[in-house]
Amino acid sequence: MEITTLIAAFFVGIFASFIGAMVGSAGLITIPFLMFLGLPPHVAIATHKVGAVGLLMGAISKFWKTDLIQWKVTGLLVFVSAVSALIGAQILVYIDKDLLSNIVVVLLLVVLPILFLKKEVGTVQKSVSSTQQGIGYFLYFLAQIFGAFFGGGAATFLIYILMTFFGFTILQANATSMLPSLVLNSIALVIFGTNGIIEFEMGIVLFLGMMLGGRLGALMAVKKGNSWVKIVFVGVVIVLVIKIITQ
Repeated sequence: MEITTLIAAFFVGIFASFIGAMVGSAGLITIPFLMFLGLPPHVAIATHKVGAVGLLMGAISKFWKTDLIQWKVTGLLVFVSAVSALIGAQILVYIDKDLLSNIVVVLLLVVLPILFLKKEVGTVQKSVSSTQQGIGYFLYFLAQIFGAFFGGGAATFLIYILMTFFGFTILQANATSMLPSLVLNSIALVIFGTNGIIEFEMGIVLFLGMMLGGRLGALMAVKKGNSWVKIVFVGVVIVLVIKIITQ
């Protein structure tokens, strides 16, 4: 692969993961980029996962030093994510992606009015019932299945689930989602790798760029705070909805 292409991938990885570390959806940038370079869709998705692991490692290195990660639920979220990875990665070539994309866009269209009308969502930590958390775990499980076989947009929805059904602020939700997602992507990578659908040269370059961007994005998120990150989050949700509707 040409050196100029690899350099471009490195900087695309930095930009995508800078946004992804704050509000998710780095895959919406990297996966289309990889397909533009000529990689088949399933190879682009699998190769993106290599970069996603770098993003998560870079972001976790920053969030770990804060009190944002909600450890009381992290263990169960890791378990849920591991199961989701085994399911999602295996059905990459079988699932009706258009159907799941339509489900995601409907859910995101529900998200937007709540984010605008309830100013405290994502900016103030709230107490929630065990029933709400139970629903949240189930939705998290479904979202992570989607994240395992595709990834683009899944992280944004995960953040919303943790804000709505667990009462976390947007920064707490983002930080808490990182470790479970690292487990998910690592398991998916093993499955994709054994099936020979990863472009490793491109993947390694993405890994390096996205690790750097993930660290920078997490640093910016912590520095700016919940209200600022929520504005970015709303913007990404709007772009995600438009992208899914028009594709």
